[in-house]
Amino acid sequence: MTVHSRKPAAEPSAALDRPQVTQLRLSAFAGHRAAVLPLGPMTLLTGPSGSGKSSALGAYEALARLCAGAELPDVFADPVACVPERARADGQRRRGFRIGCTVDGPAGP
Repeated sequence: MTVHSRKPAAEPSAALDRPQVTQLRLSAFAGHRAAVLPLGPMTLLTGPSGSGKSSALGAYEALARLCAGAELPDVFADPVACVPERARADGQRRRGFRIGCTVDGPAGP
């Protein structure tokens, strides 16, 4: 998968008048391992079938829903389906995934 992110053409102060997600991080989520996807006002995900475009969008949607107040079981009805089969268990024999993001701009609504 290839990520094409376009930077804003406006001045930096004008571009950050509201919070913006600038990076999506996926660890052992679907087919992604330690993936860091830069995001801009316009981001294009390209790649062949099975390269992770839909799962990256699904992770972004999950974060958006969680930030909007959705409960974890409502966002991930089957969380085991998000963990790759080849993911190794940690020291406590747990297998899981991590999704995260970086947000730039002013804090709060």
